[in-house]
Order: sequence, then structure tokens, then C-alpha cells
Amino acid sequence: MGVGISLKGIDEAIANLKYQRANTLKSRLLHAVRGLYDNEESIESVAGINAEKLITALWDSEAHPGTIKAKRKHFSSIKSSVNADLRRLYKEGKNPEGIIIGRHNVFALSDEAKDKLLAIFKNAVRADGSVTLSQIAEVLDVINEVLSGPGALADADSSHGPGKLEALGRTIQGLSDKLGLQGTPGGVSGRASEAGQGPGMVERGADPAHEADGEGVVTEAAETAPQEAEDLEEMEETEALGDVDTDHDPDEEERPGATDVEVIEGPEAVGLPAGSLGQHDPDRMGEGADMIQKANLLAKAFDGYLGTMERFYNQYVLIPAGEYMVGSRTPKREEQPEHRVKLAAFYMGKFPVTNALFEIFVEKTGHMTTAENLGYGTVYCGRFHRRMDPRTGLIKYTFHATVRDETVNGACWYQPFGPGSTLHQKRNHPVVQVSLEDAMAFAAWTGRRLPTENEWEAAARTADGRVFPWGNEWKAGACNIEEGSVADTTSVDTYAAMQNDLGIVDTLGNVLEWTSDTYETPHHVKKSPRCQIAKGGSWISGHGIRPCSRFKVDPSAPSNILGFRCVAD
Repeated sequence: MGVGISLKGIDEAIANLKYQRANTLKSRLLHAVRGLYDNEESIESVAGINAEKLITALWDSEAHPGTIKAKRKHFSSIKSSVNADLRRLYKEGKNPEGIIIGRHNVFALSDEAKDKLLAIFKNAVRADGSVTLSQIAEVLDVINEVLSGPGALADADSSHGPGKLEALGRTIQGLSDKLGLQGTPGGVSGRASEAGQGPGMVERGADPAHEADGEGVVTEAAETAPQEAEDLEEMEETEALGDVDTDHDPDEEERPGATDVEVIEGPEAVGLPAGSLGQHDPDRMGEGADMIQKANLLAKAFDGYLGTMERFYNQYVLIPAGEYMVGSRTPKREEQPEHRVKLAAFYMGKFPVTNALFEIFVEKTGHMTTAENLGYGTVYCGRFHRRMDPRTGLIKYTFHATVRDETVNGACWYQPFGPGSTLHQKRNHPVVQVSLEDAMAFAAWTGRRLPTENEWEAAARTADGRVFPWGNEWKAGACNIEEGSVADTTSVDTYAAMQNDLGIVDTLGNVLEWTSDTYETPHHVKKSPRCQIAKGGSWISGHGIRPCSRFKVDPSAPSNILGFRCVAD
């Protein structure tokens, strides 16, 4: 049921999206959903559409279980992309009703539009104390939609729960009496057990997108029991990459090295020096401990949104306190001279942040990346490209004289090479086309931060100060670089067998990774644009790449060879 929306509003939003090609998957998805609505009455009557039917329509494929399974993740990505565009239009006033494709795959109000509707209602009551029945009906519809979600009455089983439920029942009964209705309102009882206790009921904490203090810190963590979470995953089809992968192969959960190192799914600061996100000032121990506690709550809240597979890629590994070797014995280009640094203990992401994790962040916050706001991103094309022709099965090689890069309109995190490219089969690839600002926003929302250059290099080289993550000698085929002829990103665990002794994976090749350090311009250089330091090389790098290598990057210039990973204190 569409609350507070109209066919006119739907059509206006679709027209303002201005998708350039009518046959793109995003355009086809929009019009497939629009085709459900014959008239205004259908807005009330259309309750939802099965995702399998839409997948079949989008790819003109038969509803074979194997085909549906293969396309479900791609469908989730496309839906997320469409909703991100619709939310952007809402901010610009070009989607006046705040329409998105809801969790039941029909048009619905976005959270932002619901908040605005409730605010208008509240202001109207304050102004003259009178409201219309239609206004009340719209607001009650919104409330009903919210309460219909699992875990809506999160505090029903608390010590005050029964009393609150009784008061709510009396209020609703009073409204019924005023309207001349008979009978006891259904679904409300003074017994907490009927309101939500028992198996399958999840008690959710604050949503970081809405329930935050002035610094964006969640005041209450989301707690989701594993079995309850699995039940919900089977019951719900959430919007976009909020979807949990219920089609994963259980055997895939056992990955090389997954149990060989000390890892955690939500950073725990127990036993670590107190401090605020890397600043261990003895005079601020209390404040730092408080910030770490808040960061841990954020991390747990984010972890509560994740399914089994997403949690696997959200692991964090302890990097012990101590001295680490960084820099190069024979510095080249911008490399630091070799020296030792003393670091406090911290946790490092086992993998770079994946597309799936970043898309959950976008879905929950509505974050618009720098590339989306600019309307373009930098796209690199490698010299060698090996690919299989899907029609013939033959391997084809493409060769270019040099690595090329160009500014491509429409290139962004969900279209890394520009319009026509997608995240299909790339959920576990590192997210790219993200600026420094985007990376920091993700890190802050999840209660983490970006590593310093020294932290990143120390975690990659370990306490042994190795030249490469796996040792002191180069190994062919140990990482995704140019000579592999992939000419694109690979899954972050493709080279898990090459993890270092700490259990950190994929620090060399694949994508450059942002650090929090700014490149210090030499004193003799008078004018130089600000550059950020990135580490690790990418899929266009040669085999001379090492963890000590440094790359100067424009902090506002996203590209398809640049991603990030996070750390926590």
C-alpha cells in the first residue's frame, strides 16, 4: 500500500530521473514497477510484487531457480541505485512526494518523506489545533507501516512495556469512541508477550541514520541474535544492499585463515590504551574512553545490519602495540627513508571495504558520494585485458600501448567504469570511485576511522618489517596487478592464501587505499595542491609495487582504482 503518494508524483519522479537510455536495467525496473499501477485506486490495492517476477522481467529469463539465484544480488544493486537517485531528486525538490521503491518492490514513501509528513502534521496541530480526517489517516498509515516492521515495539518486554502498551490501548480505544467505532482495537494488549516477546522477535537499537547525537554517535547499539537475524532475512526483502545474502553457499563461510588469527566482527577496545580514535593523550583518558565506547556502539549497530557473508568481510584483526619498520632502504619517488615507528595497538580491517558493505551504508544514510555530486569520475583502462567471450568461450586479449585514464560522466561507485557498468558479481570486490570524504563518512558512521600511513604500512609488513606482505621475495600471481591481465578489481579474498602473518589480506594490488595522512610538500616547493597519501598499488600497477610505495592523490578525485579499509582503536 502506498501511503501519501499519487500516480502524478510517481510519474513526475520518473520523468525527472532522465535516465538517458530507455533500455537500461534501472529504467526497466522503474517501468516494470510502474506497470503495476492502472489508476489511483491501485496505489492502495497493490501490496507488493515478488522479486523473482521482477528479475524474470528484467532479464527476460525463465524463472529457473539457478537463474533467479544468480541475478538476485544484481537486482538488489540496481534497486539500490534507483533509490539513491530518487533520494537525490527528493533533496532537489524534483521528487516532491519522496517516492522510492520500497521493501515490497512497490512505490513507497522514503524515510525522509515520512519524517516531513509527520512534521507537517505536528506543526498544523500546533498552529490552530485542528486537523482533517485525511491528514490523520495519512499519519496513521505511516505509523501503521512503521509498526508493521519486525521489532517495531522494541521495548515491549521491558519493565515499563506492559504499562505503556495498556496506555496505548486506552488511547486507541478513546480515538475509536470519538469516531463512533465499536469494539476493542485489534493487535494491542496489555500483555507484553502478545506485543512482541517470543522466538523470532528482534529487539533493535537506534538507527545510526536517525538516532544520533550531535557528533553522529549512536546512543544505543543494535542487538540481533544470530537465529533471529536468519529468520528475519528469510522473511524480509529489504531495500537494496540492505538485503542480506540468503543464497550464499555455507561452505563459503570457511575461508583460508579465517580462524588462524584473532579477529572480531565489531571492534572491541578491551585491553587497548584508552584514547580517541588514535589520539592517546593521558590528559584526556576519560574523554577518549568515552569516544571509544561510542565508536564501539556504532560498530555494533553497523554489524547488526549485516548477514553472514557480509560479516565475514567485516572482520577486524588486532595489530599489537610495538615498533614497526616503515619506509624504504633505497627510497624511490615519494617513498620515505626506512625508519622505525612506535605504534599503540589498534584493529585493522582484514579486507578493504567491499561494495556490499558500502551499499548498506548508502542505503541507511542516503549518502551521496563525491562522484555522484560531481556527475563524473576518473576511469582507468589497463594495458592488458584478458576476457572470455561468453558466446564462444574463447579467451581474448586486448593490448594498449599505455595505461589510459579519462573523465567519464556517470562513473560512480555503483557504475565504476561509467554508464553500462554495474556491480553484478562484484559485491565482494572493493568499493571504488570513493573520495577521501566518502571514505571518512563511511568510517565515522561505522565507528571507525581511516588508518595513518604508518599504521597501514605496519599492518601490511608486520613486526618483521617484510618487503612484501608474504615475505621478502616477490611472488608472481600473489596479487591483482597489471601482469595478471584482469584489468579490473577482484574479490577482496581472491588472494587470501597470500595473507600476512597477522591475517591481513589484499594490501598489495587490486585498489589503492586512502590513508588519513596528507602529503607534506617539500619546503622548496612554493605552491602545490593538497594531496592525500594512498597506499598499496592497484590493478594497473607493475610488479615493483611494495607496501612502502606512496601515491599522491587528489582527495576529491574518485577513480576506479581507489578504495579504502578502516581501522579501530
